[in-house]
Amino acid sequence: MNKVQINDTAITSNKYMYKLSIISLFSMQFTFGQSQIQHEPERIFNSLKKGIATTEYAKEKKLKKITFYRDTTLSSLMEFDENGNFIRTVEMENNYVRHSTYKWDEQNRMIEKKHFSPDGTFSYGYYYLYENGANLMFKLKDSVLFEKNTFLKGENISIYSRYDSIGKVTTKSVSVKDDDMKWLMETRFQDNQIYLQYRYEYIDNKKYITKIQFDNNGTKFSENRHLDEVKLKGKLEHYTDDGWLFRVDNFDENDNLIKMELFEEDGQMTRKECSKYDSNGKLVKQTKNFLKRDYKIVYTFKYDEMNRIRKVIKKLDGNKEIFRYAYDVY
Repeated sequence: MNKVQINDTAITSNKYMYKLSIISLFSMQFTFGQSQIQHEPERIFNSLKKGIATTEYAKEKKLKKITFYRDTTLSSLMEFDENGNFIRTVEMENNYVRHSTYKWDEQNRMIEKKHFSPDGTFSYGYYYLYENGANLMFKLKDSVLFEKNTFLKGENISIYSRYDSIGKVTTKSVSVKDDDMKWLMETRFQDNQIYLQYRYEYIDNKKYITKIQFDNNGTKFSENRHLDEVKLKGKLEHYTDDGWLFRVDNFDENDNLIKMELFEEDGQMTRKECSKYDSNGKLVKQTKNFLKRDYKIVYTFKYDEMNRIRKVIKKLDGNKEIFRYAYDVY
């Protein structure tokens, strides 16, 4: 299980959301449907929302459309209804899906998603049903059940299942969280056979994970408990399954992430990122040093009078690239 893979996007400054992103590096995260591909201008925009969902942000800002530019070239765009739900996306840098459309019910639940190829023809899509506490996703072309998500509120249990073309469950995941929505246990199945389980413990300022593996007969053959995180004052340390420190995060008094360092097993630092914020907590500059590959990226962030990101200047080895953001409102 590789926990060292980090995306080259602006790091969110919210510690809680960052911890969730770390969880996703070692835990299989299933989403209800497939997320759209996001390119750098759009990824940076999403990282700057500090954990606020795009729908919530769009509704709060009364956004009708956001357009993302790479220099002067259209990169992508998102259109919203008045409830903040995205109804159309365009991805000019995606050679497989060029644009997508979305429909929502009166409860702001997605009921249909369609993806279209660059030539404008329908590529694939899904429709959604909500019944008995379960979210069901069907393929549009043949109405075959593709995924099912169930959340048992009283027990904080989530159950995800994926199906093949004849309705057989191929993969399944059952996760349990406590009342604070912290992970307690996750169990994974393949063809209805358990093969992996994670158990989480929180002791003082430390988090431990026990990884249990099962053979094809469902018999346990491996169990390993390791330290995963240590929370210190203004600092969060992350450890691999093998017990070596691979990442250290430093936060300011407002919980903004100001420094992130990555290490190899021998302790050698391979990457360092530093972030600066203004008095309102907005990210204004970020420097990423890739020490092993000997290059540096510097991002500078500019905002408009409504505190929306307006421009990001990216500098790499003397080359400059500018990401621009345009907003239409209701």
